[in-house]
Amino acid sequence: MEEKVFDCTLESGDWRESATIVGLIKYFDFLYQNGVADKSELYEFEDDYLRYNSNYISEENYLLFVEKYFKDAMHHKVVENILLKDELSEDEISIINDKLKANQAMKSIFGKIKYTGENKEEILDLIEKNRLKLIKETYRRGKSLYSNFANENLLFSDNNKVCRLVNYCADMGKKGKSLGYYWDNNTFEFKDEKIFDFIPFAFSKSYDAFFINNNVSIKELKKSNSFIENSENTRTTLFGNMKESAEYIGFDVEVILKSRDKNYYETVYVREKAINIFKQSDDFDYKGIKFWYRDDEKNSKYMEPEVVNRILNGIRMDSIIELLFKSKNNHSYNIKTLIAINNLIYEGGSEMTEKMKSAYASAKEVRDKLKNQENKINSYKQKLISAVTFKDKDRFCEILLQLSSFSGVVFDFAYDLFEDFENNKNLAYTFINALNKEGNKENGGDK
Repeated sequence: MEEKVFDCTLESGDWRESATIVGLIKYFDFLYQNGVADKSELYEFEDDYLRYNSNYISEENYLLFVEKYFKDAMHHKVVENILLKDELSEDEISIINDKLKANQAMKSIFGKIKYTGENKEEILDLIEKNRLKLIKETYRRGKSLYSNFANENLLFSDNNKVCRLVNYCADMGKKGKSLGYYWDNNTFEFKDEKIFDFIPFAFSKSYDAFFINNNVSIKELKKSNSFIENSENTRTTLFGNMKESAEYIGFDVEVILKSRDKNYYETVYVREKAINIFKQSDDFDYKGIKFWYRDDEKNSKYMEPEVVNRILNGIRMDSIIELLFKSKNNHSYNIKTLIAINNLIYEGGSEMTEKMKSAYASAKEVRDKLKNQENKINSYKQKLISAVTFKDKDRFCEILLQLSSFSGVVFDFAYDLFEDFENNKNLAYTFINALNKEGNKENGGDK
C-alpha cells in the first residue's frame, strides 16, 4: 500500500494563513468530489495546521474549481447551461446573446457571433475549446472575483517581492526604493505566498465579503466560514440573528472585511459586549437598522453597516439619531430602534428603560392634549431638535419647560435631564421621537 505523502504544512495564525487554509480545504474537497483522489491522499489537519499534497495543485484544477465555486459569475457557464436545455425561451435566448459579449474574454472568443437557434453546437464547441482561458480571464479581472482580493496580474505567479493581496502590494518599479529603510529595498519586509491565490475562496460571496478568523482550531475556522459562505448580506446573517450565529463566531474574534468599493481589507474585532447587544433582540428589532437615509435622490446612504460598526466599537448612536431627526422623512421607527441600542451601549439597564417609558408616555400625552394643534407640536419638536443637535442643553430644558406649561403635562423624566443631560440624552431622544407620528417599519421608517 502506497504511503500518503504530504509535502507541505501550513499553520493558522495571521488571517492570511487562516484564509488560505480554508480555501485550500475547499479546493481539495472539490478534487475529492470529482474523483481526482481520496481525501486521505489530499490533506489532513489538526487543530492549528494543515498538511497537504502540493502535487494535486495545478492551474487547470484550480480554474475548474473556480468555475464550479463562482459558477454564477462565469458567463460561459451560464450560456452552456442554457444551451444544454431542450427548449429555450425568448428570455433565455436574450441572456445568451448578452453573455456572449459580457466581458473582454467572451468577446475575444465569440466576436460577433450571436445565437440564432441553429449554431448551438458551434457555441458549445468554442466554450469547450477555450474553457480554461474563459475562466481565467473572467476570474482574474472580475470585480467580485480575484481582482477584488488581489493584484489581477499576479494570479499563478510564484512568491513575489511584495504580497499579491490588494493594499499589501506595491509597484516595485516606481516605489521599490522608497519602501525600504534608508531607501534600501532589501530592508522592506513583505510576505507573499503562491498559495495566497486560495484566499478568495475563504470569503463570503456577498458584496461586502467577510472572513471570520476564528482560528482556535481549523475545525472552527471551517464551521464559522461555511455559515456565511453563500450569504447575500453577510452582515445581517452574522449580526441580525446573533442567538443563532454566536456559536459560529465566538468572543473576541477577528473578522476581515473586503468590500468591492474599497481597495483595502478592514479588520473588525467582535467583542463579548457587542455580541451581547446583538443577542438582545427582544430589546430592539434588527430590521430597524436596515434602512436608507436620503434627503434627496442624489445623496442616499444605507445605514446598516455604520450602525453595526458602532455597536462593534461601542460608539453611541447619538449623531445618527440627530441626523434622522432633521430628515424630511419620518424615521421614527428607525430612531426608536437606535434609541434602544443606545440604551444597551450606555448600559442604562432597567432603570433607564423605565425612565424612557416615562418620556414616551409624556410625549404621547402631549399629542393627545394638542391633537388639533399639529403645527404647534411640530414647532416645539423642531425647537427641541435644534437645541439637541447644537448641544445646547440649557435651551433644550427651557423649551421642555415651555411645552410642559403650554400643554399642561408634567414631565417627570425632565429632572434627570436637568441633573445630567449628557448621560440621559436617550430620554430627550425618546421624547422627541414620540412627538412624531409612528413611522412604518415595513419601509424602513418612512411613512
